[in-house]
Amino acid sequence: MISIFTLNLWRYYDFDSRLSNLEKIIKTKKPDVIFLQEVQIDTTISPFSQVEIIKNILPEYEYSIHSTIYPKESQRGQKLKKTIQHGMAIISRHPVVNSFEYYLTPNGSEPRSILCFDVRIGQKVYNFANIHFTNSEGSAKAELTEFLDFIHSREERRIMAGDFNLHDLPRYLDALIGYKLSFDYKPYISYPKDNWCLDYIMIPDNLTFARLEMVEEYLSDHKGLIAEIDG
Repeated sequence: MISIFTLNLWRYYDFDSRLSNLEKIIKTKKPDVIFLQEVQIDTTISPFSQVEIIKNILPEYEYSIHSTIYPKESQRGQKLKKTIQHGMAIISRHPVVNSFEYYLTPNGSEPRSILCFDVRIGQKVYNFANIHFTNSEGSAKAELTEFLDFIHSREERRIMAGDFNLHDLPRYLDALIGYKLSFDYKPYISYPKDNWCLDYIMIPDNLTFARLEMVEEYLSDHKGLIAEIDG
């Protein structure tokens, strides 16, 4: 049995207020691996990345990877006074034995990549992918198909989690062959602002969802999602 936790970290918006809630949830639930999207370095706030700040309060999470970060000069349509750095990250209680990034075909908006990594938990190595697709239904569907084609070409099947930016992922059944979806196991809303589900966990069909929980505490504009997976 393994447990994973995925959260769109929502950059630095109200981060000081949310950090104590995040610390409490992680220390209580003790997930094996944490998937984070919208992780930033903003030197006007701190010289340390959000990942470093989180790890500093969670010493048992020794391992981490930050995706290739890219400069971001505006947010919410507003020009920033100083460029910040933006990307994804994972934090793990267990050794990360391999990692790489798959860079998605550029679509004219922000650069996108998938953070692939393998973690040894006990005697078994699990293959994962941290997902944050483009905030556009058509682009996100194309990126999902592209990435699945890529890992199929490697004869891999990975546990995938993150912000898919697809508010009705279950309808794309043609892309989900060989996988089970968290929403099908237990329907939920992960983005309350629009009453949508954007955040998912996909597992190969040789694995089983044993438990799924939406985190109701204020962690982000997205809800956190925790799954226990058997197999």
